[in-house]
Amino acid sequence: MALPLYERRVKHFFASLIILVTLLLFTFTLSLSIGSAMLDPVKVFKAIFLKPFGYSAEDNIDVIAMLRLSRALASLFCGASLALAGLLMQTITRNPLADPYIFGLSSTALTAVALGIILIPNLMVYKVYMIIVSFLGALAGYILTLSLSKLGGGSSLAMVLAGIAIASLFSGVSHILLYIVQQIVKTPYVYLLMGSVSTVLQRDLLFLALPTLLFAALIPALFKPLNAYLYGDEYAKQLGFNPTLVRDSAAFIAALLTAITIAFVGIVGFIGLAAPHIARFLVGSDHRFAAPIVALVGALLTLLADIVVKLVSLFAGAVGELPLGVVTAVIGAPFLAYLIVKKVRE
Repeated sequence: MALPLYERRVKHFFASLIILVTLLLFTFTLSLSIGSAMLDPVKVFKAIFLKPFGYSAEDNIDVIAMLRLSRALASLFCGASLALAGLLMQTITRNPLADPYIFGLSSTALTAVALGIILIPNLMVYKVYMIIVSFLGALAGYILTLSLSKLGGGSSLAMVLAGIAIASLFSGVSHILLYIVQQIVKTPYVYLLMGSVSTVLQRDLLFLALPTLLFAALIPALFKPLNAYLYGDEYAKQLGFNPTLVRDSAAFIAALLTAITIAFVGIVGFIGLAAPHIARFLVGSDHRFAAPIVALVGALLTLLADIVVKLVSLFAGAVGELPLGVVTAVIGAPFLAYLIVKKVRE
């Protein structure tokens, strides 16, 4: 006898959850193992996860792993943030091509941060203000994209084209501003433009993790409204939800989650596009199941991308490091092309 639809979804959810958590633990341990000094992943796992139970690490493995911990945790939190932001944006725009990068939120947020650093050089010291400035930029990008798309008829294609236009414009502006910022902070602006988790320090983790967890914790309150919103404004109204309030609340949280990532890491594209599609493939579009899965998928994809960055730098013998956004773009661009072709055929 076939299981009811809800029971099947619950079964798929827990199966996906177990698999993804296992993969995430493995990838997280692997990330800590890779660096200028390669470590045994088994010993790293024991040093990190079994130390509270009395395990004594060998050869200072725990010390080396802890030094790499901030980078791995930054990948985890940034990936989860971007993935959740992408899920919210795809829902409120009812557009499978929506994500913070394509819709211009990332570029406008980075432009705001760069402008803020130029006007107030000490801004980078105060992470809370960095997040606020980044948030205002991301919110402005969302409003600009929506306004421009309405002038073009408000269709899904108009939204994508408007997002690309806004992203391209502010990408150029941010290039110019970041060139100036480079002289102030003495950091190659390519890392700010294309993203890098290597610049996140241990003292930054609290300011990165706390807002991410706080704003992600607000999303469950929107599960029912978002599920209703998927079926149209009228259906949402019939169930007692205000579609405008649902849209604005979700957009607010998406902009905040994007802003946190931009403030600490810079632009990392396509995680917010790919992760929601993978999550929906695994557990469907019900946000009660999709949101936790999409956060895990986003964290996993970003960790994997950072591992590629480490390996390329290690084996190429490069002095610098490949930006994280370059790797995610190489992976994400073909995925975007596939989605566009699929959308056009439909």
